[in-house]
Amino acid sequence: MRDYDRLADRVRLHRQVDKRPVLIVEGPSDERILGRAFGEDVSYFAAGSRNSALEESEKLHNWKQDYFVCVVDRDFDDTVKEYEDRQLPLHTYENADLEAMLAVSNVTAALIAEFGSASKIESKGGITSIIAKLHQLIEPVTLLRRANVENSWGLAFDIVDLRAKVDKKSLEFKTQGYCAALNDTSDDSPGQRVLLQYATGMLPLRRPPSCPRGTNPYFRGRDFLAILGASLCGYCGTKRAHSVDPEILEASLRLGGADYLRTSPWGQELMTRIEALNKRKNS
Repeated sequence: MRDYDRLADRVRLHRQVDKRPVLIVEGPSDERILGRAFGEDVSYFAAGSRNSALEESEKLHNWKQDYFVCVVDRDFDDTVKEYEDRQLPLHTYENADLEAMLAVSNVTAALIAEFGSASKIESKGGITSIIAKLHQLIEPVTLLRRANVENSWGLAFDIVDLRAKVDKKSLEFKTQGYCAALNDTSDDSPGQRVLLQYATGMLPLRRPPSCPRGTNPYFRGRDFLAILGASLCGYCGTKRAHSVDPEILEASLRLGGADYLRTSPWGQELMTRIEALNKRKNS
């Protein structure tokens, strides 16, 4: 098992025998999809978590090691911005995370076409209309995730099954029920009423989450996939819940997303940075 706590040391030792540019990523799944997208001209190191990737990258940066780029999720806090302000070589995924970045690409349309019912998709106005409705449904969750960060409530979002808060036939989000369930996950929660006010926009955020690259709407990828899975069980498909579990959809999204990562402006910019590191190595 890899010793993630000493990743910076492992990278520096590896560099003595392998002069390829290094990408430091959060986990093995990131390593796999980026490997499919950008090939073997790069060395990939999975840190185990976003915080570990950032901390180990900062060590390398402080040691004046200039042969790497750190690829991480932006999420809903301000942690990445703090590291960017310290001039670390970061290349964050668009939107809140990798899954969200892929979810706003054409890969999602392919997922809906593959897992959905053609007749139901047509009756709902087509894939574009379905995606627009999914984006609308995800907004309260995004607002609550950011409000949780700003107010340090300690809400445990992963405990609440988003799929259970979506009417699978009408695709309406049970916002009040979701807030009630979230409220029960933390002793520091401000109460269901306040959560509902944030979820509906009645109480404004101090700084709404946004992607510096302009990706909109902003959301967590797995939240979106949970709602997408619910929609495929009635609204635009006839699947059983276990066959469109968020983990299954995530795997499909990643399998279909490598080409998009490589050819997107995000991917082209990362490739430019990798090529610049290669030129520096050979100069």
